[in-house]
Amino acid sequence: MNVLENIVQAYKLLPLGLKENMQLKELYQFGKESLDRNSIETPGLEACLLLSETAVINNISEIYTFPEKEIDQNTFKKFQELINRRIKREPIAYIAGEKEFYSRPFKVNPSVLIPRPETEILVEETLRLAKLVTASPLILEIGTGSGCIAITLAREYKKLRILATDISLQALSIAKENINRHQESQRISLLRADLLDSFKNDVFDIVVSNPPYISEGEFAQLEPDVKGFEPGSALLAEEDGLYFIRRIISDSKRILKQGGWCLLEIGHGQEKRVKALFEEYGFTEISSTKDLNKIERVVKAKWKK
Repeated sequence: MNVLENIVQAYKLLPLGLKENMQLKELYQFGKESLDRNSIETPGLEACLLLSETAVINNISEIYTFPEKEIDQNTFKKFQELINRRIKREPIAYIAGEKEFYSRPFKVNPSVLIPRPETEILVEETLRLAKLVTASPLILEIGTGSGCIAITLAREYKKLRILATDISLQALSIAKENINRHQESQRISLLRADLLDSFKNDVFDIVVSNPPYISEGEFAQLEPDVKGFEPGSALLAEEDGLYFIRRIISDSKRILKQGGWCLLEIGHGQEKRVKALFEEYGFTEISSTKDLNKIERVVKAKWKK
């Protein structure tokens, strides 16, 4: 049974051959119900988003303002391919090829994490401190991925400079595209590096990172959209999720200037252990910030020799 026969059977449309085209409202209903049957939580919204990826609509309102708009068979087939990808739990952001962060679009693919709203807390805390530490702060970002943190910092505060690193060449390629897209190549430099090993002492005003912090046990419980598609190397960490956090904290004290700051995004329930690590390595003024779900999401600390 081909794809058009499937939709005829499911939605009692006219038999194949009697109806060459279908209407926008029928295509939307097909997508919505297909996603709903496969336990996608927001089937209507995601059907709209996937319709926009076929260039059928420019915005959601068109489904209601032009419901009888005719859709050809080729467009239907393209739409069904996207629906099938989503049914297999491929994230919408990877299907679309981009994700919004801090009200800006960023290119993404499976070599980088999909930017998340809670990471905006890390950006906001970094911006606040950047305006206090020095007139022209130098920031090191560890594990830049798509580059969304570095680019947002640069766009929001014109006086800072950023060195953004990642160990993945594929991630650095995506970050470079996003940096060029947002025209920030003058103030953001990219470097392939493994955490902080490559840097001299007393260089940076701020170290910021959204490192891997998911333990193996937590990884097994993640939604299939995440564990089946996003890069495990950017999620998983040994030592119950604290391996990379510990390394960043221990090395930050060497490369930070006197009075510099280290800011880290952390996982649910890690706050006390991360604060203890900062204290163990001699940092002061240790504090945390909650995200919109009241989860302690960012821990920051000041380095004083």
